[in-house]
Amino acid sequence: MIAISDIKVGVVTLEGAKCEFDALQGLAMCGVKRENIEVRHIPSASKAALMTLFFAEYTEVDCVYIALPEGLEEVRERLAELELQCRMPIGTSLRGLNDISDMLRMVQIQSEMVAKADMEARSGSNFRLN
Repeated sequence: MIAISDIKVGVVTLEGAKCEFDALQGLAMCGVKRENIEVRHIPSASKAALMTLFFAEYTEVDCVYIALPEGLEEVRERLAELELQCRMPIGTSLRGLNDISDMLRMVQIQSEMVAKADMEARSGSNFRLN
């Protein structure tokens, strides 16, 4: 299982927003190392979904935390779709620390499942003769 300190997190926020500081503080309180956090500033809240897709496609982050002071309702409506599209947990500042810890736990669960699938594939236990 991946340690929380090793989880790589992308943070999407507006330039100079207080919620960026809150996100960094919350991630640190949960045990994420600062060097494993990549922050990207967007020009408006409406670009949060696109930046999340950029994180998923162009970086090695394990999850994305969207920290916006306003405009999260638009992102919230697409959150389930975004998570499935990106295949990674996404949290928002709507629930604060609760969402951070849920997001990090989902990364751990995902890493456990990937490790188990890899072991089963190597051992050949997924293949059965009828």
